[in-house]
Amino acid sequence: MDLLFVCVIWQICSCTKFSTDNNNIAPAVPVAVVPITDSVPLCGSISGTMLAGKTYIISCDILVDTGKSLTIQPGVKLIFQNQAGVIVKGNLFSLGTKENPIWFTVAGQTKTDNPKIGYKASKDSAFAGLWKGVAADVTCNYLVFKWTHLEYVGSLAGYTGGVANSQYFSVSGQKQTDNGYAVFFSNTKGYLVFEDSWVYGCINDAIRVGGGGGKFAIMRSTFEKCGKSSNDGLNIKSGGVGVLAYNLCVGGATNSLKAANSGAVAGVPTCNVDAYNNTIVNSGYRNASTKGGSINYENSARGRVFNNLMVNCKYGLRLSTLLPDTAYMYNGNYGYNYYWADSLSVANEFIPFTPGSVTKPVATDFPNPFTYLPANYNYQPDASYDGSSAVQVGNPLFLNYPLPVKGGYNLGDINAIGNFNFGLQASSPCIGIGFKGFSPLQVVPTDPIYGVTEFTLPGSDIGCYQFNGTGNRH
Repeated sequence: MDLLFVCVIWQICSCTKFSTDNNNIAPAVPVAVVPITDSVPLCGSISGTMLAGKTYIISCDILVDTGKSLTIQPGVKLIFQNQAGVIVKGNLFSLGTKENPIWFTVAGQTKTDNPKIGYKASKDSAFAGLWKGVAADVTCNYLVFKWTHLEYVGSLAGYTGGVANSQYFSVSGQKQTDNGYAVFFSNTKGYLVFEDSWVYGCINDAIRVGGGGGKFAIMRSTFEKCGKSSNDGLNIKSGGVGVLAYNLCVGGATNSLKAANSGAVAGVPTCNVDAYNNTIVNSGYRNASTKGGSINYENSARGRVFNNLMVNCKYGLRLSTLLPDTAYMYNGNYGYNYYWADSLSVANEFIPFTPGSVTKPVATDFPNPFTYLPANYNYQPDASYDGSSAVQVGNPLFLNYPLPVKGGYNLGDINAIGNFNFGLQASSPCIGIGFKGFSPLQVVPTDPIYGVTEFTLPGSDIGCYQFNGTGNRH
């Protein structure tokens, strides 16, 4: 079976071709098929193929050198020790399947996912930060994750077992003294794919596209407990161009989705992010500041934001006073976003008035903001309003998640999916009201290895789960 899979991979890779675009993206290259042994712990430079179903122990940082590739077959488990991580200067292809996903994890951890009153991140094993994550340097052309779990991420980026290891973790755009991201990508001309995958528990951002950006598709994936006390879920910086679509985000510390043209340099594209059909629940409560709580755009970033379902988040869509491209975004490029509030404190921030936001209300959102905003509402910082009439209006009717939340939990106490099911009941008001009248940024090719397996277009239903079974498949 292993040999057959290897042969199939070789045949697909050796015949895959893409037409180049005007940005001269690096062409697809055949993946080296050299089996990697699982008989000894791995450390240092590696390349080749991790064979299906095997378990590999990573005892210190592993490096995929420039021009080399690491391919991971379905069902592989990578067990990290000694706060190790993965540095990719070449290419990485983590090709799991629905039936046999891939795991980047550690041994001996027990999840603590039952909701409880007075939740404390400091006591949650999800934030143990037991390995660095996967960091791709500016020479990485392909960083591809399909049906892959990454969990318990966030040890210091520049260290293994307390010993400085700058030889391996000299990744442009990532500080060695910072907690590692689950995934970091930084090649303006490269491709990042994160589809049908998971991040569970990370101290820092779950995915950071920065240090030069890149073309990306982050689709149909699930993010739980991202950010211990600050930081974001999906954080796209200067040079990042692509889509965040059909993702489920639960219990994020700050923003679950963020676009900011920070670090802009000549020759790097402006941050351009289409965020559509995402479901975001209980986001923003571990960060005590006013930075965000669901979706945030700032620093000249632009994008289109439609069909997102935001439930009990600290703030709604926030266009920061660190101004995004408001001329673009105010021009009909956001709307049809659905909000639910258990309490008045949440409804009062559907249109964030907390200092630092200039979100302009649009009538296509639900509830229609003009039904609860004063007639002379001014969408400038500190422009508060009374959202009483929007509290508990329009229950989205999840398959298994009680709204209003029962049991007396604070809004930030539910941080994980657990046994909840965020699919939609047949009578959900979210069905059939989505906006499909735009063409998202499809900048990553469709390919079983070198791109997205499926590029999912905007849906007719609000949120990441479509009633017809498409969208997020977790």
